[in-house]
Amino acid sequence: MRSVRTSLALLLVLALPPRPARAAFEDAGFGPRDVAMGGAFCAVTDDPGVIAYNPASLGQASALETTASYLRQFHTPSGESDRDSTRAAVVVPLRQEILNGAIGLDMRYDRRTNVGGDRGIGVMYGTRGLMEREGGGADFGGGIKLLTTSFEAGGKAGTHLALDFGSLYRFSDRFAVGASLLNFGSPKFKGDRAPLTLKIGVAEQLRGVIFAADMTKRESSSSGKGQHTLAVGFERWWATPRAGQYALRSGMSLGEGGRTWNWGIGWRAQGARVDYSMTVPLTGTARFGHGLSLSVRFGRADPEGEYEKLLSQELRYRRQLNEALEASSVKQWKLAEELGKVRSDMAALHDQVERRKASESDAKRRLAELEERRRKAAESFEKLKAEREGVAHQTRVSLYQEDWRSFQKAKLAGAPDSVLLEQVGRILREYRDAGVDLSEASSELRRLQRAK
Repeated sequence: MRSVRTSLALLLVLALPPRPARAAFEDAGFGPRDVAMGGAFCAVTDDPGVIAYNPASLGQASALETTASYLRQFHTPSGESDRDSTRAAVVVPLRQEILNGAIGLDMRYDRRTNVGGDRGIGVMYGTRGLMEREGGGADFGGGIKLLTTSFEAGGKAGTHLALDFGSLYRFSDRFAVGASLLNFGSPKFKGDRAPLTLKIGVAEQLRGVIFAADMTKRESSSSGKGQHTLAVGFERWWATPRAGQYALRSGMSLGEGGRTWNWGIGWRAQGARVDYSMTVPLTGTARFGHGLSLSVRFGRADPEGEYEKLLSQELRYRRQLNEALEASSVKQWKLAEELGKVRSDMAALHDQVERRKASESDAKRRLAELEERRRKAAESFEKLKAEREGVAHQTRVSLYQEDWRSFQKAKLAGAPDSVLLEQVGRILREYRDAGVDLSEASSELRRLQRAK
């Protein structure tokens, strides 16, 4: 009975008309990537924008990255709004024995039309591998923010400090759960306040695909009483051989303050990424929001995209080899059929000779012609057979070399040992009887097994 009452209450909450959001430092998102995913970003780990959702996710950063974004918003998760948001962040990985994680700097300016402006600067830190276990582990993060608000009608409302805390638990390289507490201290600005916000999220991150969901609870502010929001979103990346990678994103934000459908696109190449988002309201005024951002990752290209590109090239090369082998098989089959016909003719001729159905001279002539045809066909057959065996051996050697180069590139790009161990094991199983030198792969397998 209690579950039924809870479900009815949630449906009633979602059916309530939206309230305008005018509070300072509302939960309005960081940039177009997270906004396009509906704001489901608490457990995502590969973007500087996580600094606005969960500081613990910062620790998973693999390279120095900067991003700058602009959002024109009329509908935020906390309600209708009319604001311009400009935000920039820098994430710096730290790989020290004591400080193993990443530090992030966040700067923002929000202009609330006819209300005022919000400025903030924050410094966050997230750990990396603080509590490790097989396949996953737990990390924590936190930081301090300096928040300043001014009102068009009443001047500057003061500057206050707020704290953010977060945690991230990784079940594996694929699944993660995050929780964060934002604006701890709930600083007040002349009757307004930065609302204390609790977020809990889950994410599943495959190669090129992300599915995520967040639940958010905000305390009361000038927008009204506290609010709940459910956000769900996904992202899919496609790699091309020469034109970089393209992304499609979509998500929904469902809450008491407002309900929106969001979508966006992205493109990245050589460490640079451009993102765009659109917010489509499902309630309230029909005004679409937009967002645009530019991100730059220094020091290394995206290993996932490069690996996907290598796989695409390898598959194309294998298709060409298979086509060549199929053509060779057809030629060999035709020659074998011709040899069978020659043997049948020779058997019939020998039978005719034995029964004296043909003259001895004519039979010898025809027999000599057939012998010559048989000899040429046999030579062509043996030559094609040798060529096909050579092509097949070269194919096995080439395939092994391609697989081994793919493994080396994945290893240099920083792929996890579990992925490397699985890939080198597959190589050894696949080419065990191929007649190629597997000593280097066997040594790598022993090294990875010792590393476990």
